[in-house]
Amino acid sequence: MRFDDVRIETEMEKIADVPVVKVTGEIDVYTAPEFKSAVNKAIETGATNLIIDLTNVSYMDSSGFGILLGATKRVRPKGGTINLLGCSEAITRMLKITRLDTIFGIHCGIEDALAAAKS
Repeated sequence: MRFDDVRIETEMEKIADVPVVKVTGEIDVYTAPEFKSAVNKAIETGATNLIIDLTNVSYMDSSGFGILLGATKRVRPKGGTINLLGCSEAITRMLKITRLDTIFGIHCGIEDALAAAKS
């Protein structure tokens, strides 16, 4: 694989006043800075509860999990949460193995993620 083949796309929108960061591609050491930037922009909107839509993420390494943990450290003191949407089987498995599934809300549908983010 050539390095110029590695890419990620991020997009942020608000649904019912909750920032939703939609990610497409692979989150790894090469694309992590862009992912981190997108998550930080969502936090900087002043929101404490975020939804990270990973439906179109095919792979995430430890750098991606680290970014999620860093975001949690920023929103938790304000009573906030990070809610993950559409995790692949591999990502869900890693969350369970590392027990990160106890830190993040993990949701299959946007309605559930929104309900968790608004509670």
